[in-house]
Amino acid sequence: MKPINGKRFAAVIPIMVFGLLGLLTPSFAFQVGHIVEIKELNFSPETLIFPADTLAVLVVQNREEAPIQHDVFSPDLFQAGTVVSVQGTGEIEFQDQRVIRVVLSPGEEVVIWFQAKKGQTYTFLCTINGHAMLGKIKTSPLQTATTLERGG
Repeated sequence: MKPINGKRFAAVIPIMVFGLLGLLTPSFAFQVGHIVEIKELNFSPETLIFPADTLAVLVVQNREEAPIQHDVFSPDLFQAGTVVSVQGTGEIEFQDQRVIRVVLSPGEEVVIWFQAKKGQTYTFLCTINGHAMLGKIKTSPLQTATTLERGG
């Protein structure tokens, strides 16, 4: 297989995006999302609100100054029928072709696309290296948003 040059790669991106959107049901709208930073052994912010029934994007960034690894584990997000895609610079771990967690070293991030269903609360955790952190995603009635928001 030949490496993809810049022109071919640029042509593939729109195809991938439209293919990804084709996986969604018509009742799902597109929502950009939120950035969560990991600093001083905390998720910041700890609680996020996404409009219900949207394709949501969660970006988690390890911004620790010390060489501390964190993991992003979510029994709610990483279940069949919720996660659309998980990508990033961290180490994505799978079990039976399903994402189970992502390990992030300082400076790394993960981008999680998921279907934020009405009435759902999604938790994400870090339990690596003996510390415990908890973040929550709640859904609310559909609102219009077009930018990636840092924090809450």
